[in-house]
Amino acid sequence: MLKKKYILNHDDEQHGAVIARDGSETQVQVGDGDLTPVNFRSVLNGKAISIRFGGQLHLVHLTGVGGDGKVQATINGRPIVLSVMDELKAQALESLGGGAASGTIAADIPGLVVEIKVKPGQRVKVGDPVVVVEAMKMQNELVTAVTGTVASIPVQPGDPVNPGDALVIIEPEVGG
Repeated sequence: MLKKKYILNHDDEQHGAVIARDGSETQVQVGDGDLTPVNFRSVLNGKAISIRFGGQLHLVHLTGVGGDGKVQATINGRPIVLSVMDELKAQALESLGGGAASGTIAADIPGLVVEIKVKPGQRVKVGDPVVVVEAMKMQNELVTAVTGTVASIPVQPGDPVNPGDALVIIEPEVGG
């Protein structure tokens, strides 16, 4: 069974979710609940998803909001703005966030730098993708937890990295 963990942020609240797939069967767990079978299919010419979850049928429309990873989800006609990220990206933001956030984006597991998405001197804002690292055969796009200017990039594509290695250093804006 393949499981993928996600973090959902809505109205300053954080919720964990797991999507598990085993062959053609999909199960979802939200928060501390149990894994629950889910049936879904694309409807309205691919503009929405019909989901049967916990014995109830839901119609979900998803639309990107701005460039910061937020999503407008309309569930059964009720709009909700949320951000969704995989657990690795959420951990990276959390490790860099809090109080006077650090502008250093560091590797948290061994991997290989695949792509640098910024240049020295470039202005970035919270949530902007800055580097892609391949780890355990998966490519992980790391994002910045601060608004500021890229000060330096001590790695290049193809470089191996270890936990704690600096990947991109951002000079945070005062009050950013």
